[in-house]
Amino acid sequence: MIWTIARQESTLINHIRAMNIKFALILSVMALLTIIGCSDDVPHGKTAKTAERGMMLYENKLRVVIRWPGDDFASRQDIETRNKIESLILERKVGKITRVGTGMGWMDIAVEVKDKQVARSSISEIMRMVAPTRKFTIE
Repeated sequence: MIWTIARQESTLINHIRAMNIKFALILSVMALLTIIGCSDDVPHGKTAKTAERGMMLYENKLRVVIRWPGDDFASRQDIETRNKIESLILERKVGKITRVGTGMGWMDIAVEVKDKQVARSSISEIMRMVAPTRKFTIE
């Protein structure tokens, strides 16, 4: 009986060791993936160029911000309206759509343009035509 208890304890200890090794391996892999995911190829002291930074630095970008009813994501009708706005911006060669977004009762369309003043008036005209009751700003 003593041998049976000793064998069970030995098996339990071996099982715990195996679990500890697996846990340590999983933590090591997670740490490695975190380090790899957070690293970049940018030399020390330089700033990485991301899409967001590029958008902020590029001076011929306009952002159309549209207020929609409610505080949730846009409805299908709201998305269709935004699609019409995007189509007209492209058809009239106002600029190139670089990004769109929606949520919390807001929509935005980022447009790369050649001339900000001309694009501003063209976008205002498109908004009055497609979404005359919507509040919007052009930033």
